[in-house]
Amino acid sequence: MELRHLRYFATIAERENFSAAAQVLRIAQPALSQRMRDLEAELGIALFERKGRGVRLTRAGAYYLEEIQQVLARIEAAGEQARQIARGEVGSLRLALLEALALADPVPRLLRELRNRHPGLHLKLVGLPSLAQYEAIRAHTIDAGFVAHRSFRDPDILGLPVMAIPIHAMVPAGHPLARRPSIHLKDLEDLDFIWPEVEARTSYWTVFREAFEGRDWQPRVVQEASSYMTTTSLVAAGYGCALGITLPGAADLEGIVQIPILDLDLHLRIELVWHKDNPSPVLARFLDLARTVLPSAQN
Repeated sequence: MELRHLRYFATIAERENFSAAAQVLRIAQPALSQRMRDLEAELGIALFERKGRGVRLTRAGAYYLEEIQQVLARIEAAGEQARQIARGEVGSLRLALLEALALADPVPRLLRELRNRHPGLHLKLVGLPSLAQYEAIRAHTIDAGFVAHRSFRDPDILGLPVMAIPIHAMVPAGHPLARRPSIHLKDLEDLDFIWPEVEARTSYWTVFREAFEGRDWQPRVVQEASSYMTTTSLVAAGYGCALGITLPGAADLEGIVQIPILDLDLHLRIELVWHKDNPSPVLARFLDLARTVLPSAQN
């Protein structure tokens, strides 16, 4: 018994006529009749009985048709599902990002477009530091990630530029500098600073180390912080000043004023990265979308 024989049987039952079914199936009527005789012989039952110039199902044939239709429907559904998986229209995407970027455009916009255009995809989103994301991508435990300040190049990890976030001074809301629209580095002399921990090896630590290496001005560090969110909490509580990103589209940080530094052109560069050997069609679909949604990726 072959799958096509079951489709032949269902078509004959629907048309109640061998000639009409043969035309639909584009098969010679004698060959179709022979296929049905073979099917009946294999089952050991009669599926049809003559009805004038046509045929009708026997009781056994009617039961068999009901069951076969369910089988054929499931086969068709499985085929369509498989095609959607191959096209990357359904499945799972494991995506990581820096938690500070969760509300920063264009990341939410990209995720909204992903949901709107491909509702069959399941998104698993996790917050990870940049270095942890690289490790997870190499281990294939995530498909892609949004990382900051990639200071090294790994030929196995590819990337798309997402945005360059300006880094400004952050001072408590009640600080004398808070009223200034902009400042210079010299205005930050003798102020207490909260600085990224060396051990944390965060993206901020790398950016700041490279920016201030060899400069005459150095911050007076009174406390170190393990993350950007910890830093903002300490600044808001009045423990000192800091340097931090100004997130596009994100809400203002309560208790903190961010001020541009005119003689410090500093940015945190964000990339969307993935492993070049990841075969996931869902990842390929996501990257195609990212190239159309992310302005920086179109340059």
